[in-house]
Amino acid sequence: MEYLLLFGGLLVAFITLRVWFGARRARIYAEIKKQKYNVMDPALEKITTPNSDRKPIG
Repeated sequence: MEYLLLFGGLLVAFITLRVWFGARRARIYAEIKKQKYNVMDPALEKITTPNSDRKPIG
């Protein structure tokens, strides 16, 4: 039972550190690119806007 608790604690610590370092690395990368950390990519708007030349079927 102690091994399960120890393994669970280590797993939670590992995942927490991995997420924390990943977010830190992403923030540093965004600062290098001179853009805000949580701004959505404007190229996504081009993907999501529907074409105006299409007409409904029916």
